[in-house]
Amino acid sequence: MRALRLLGLVSILVLAALPAAAGKIGFLDVERAVATVEQGKVQLKAFEAWGTPRRQEVEKRQERVGELTNQLAAQRGVASPEAVAQLEAQLLQARREFEDAARSFNRELEAKQGEFLGEVAQRVGEMASEYGRANGFDAIFLYNAQPLAFIADGANVTDVVISMYNERYPVQ
Repeated sequence: MRALRLLGLVSILVLAALPAAAGKIGFLDVERAVATVEQGKVQLKAFEAWGTPRRQEVEKRQERVGELTNQLAAQRGVASPEAVAQLEAQLLQARREFEDAARSFNRELEAKQGEFLGEVAQRVGEMASEYGRANGFDAIFLYNAQPLAFIADGANVTDVVISMYNERYPVQ
């Protein structure tokens, strides 16, 4: 009986110590931090200015595909077979140009995103590491990278990191 009580007491002590052993964990929403810090806002505007004309060009090509599709549908029953074949060839060419332009734009977009926002994201990570070390965190995880059901307000360090970043790297 005494051994059973001792085992129960040891179990309670081990369970009570588990939360302390788990350490202090934080979470950082990097995307929000990058978009919220002042340098991030400036870089996002520059990124948008770079991307807007390219996106509009892709959209024009897509509109051209839609126009040719409508034109072909309208002409299919009334135009000569040669005219229909010519429209089909134009539509095929327009689709290829649109798809090529869209793929090229997406590749460029990913590369430019890193170019415009990479330094800001790296600095946000450095701020989170610095904050974590200074405040006794064992780990700070990226918020959007983890499928989480609940995060305590105190575990979300995003706003603190944003403030630290803006203090250290003011926009001039």
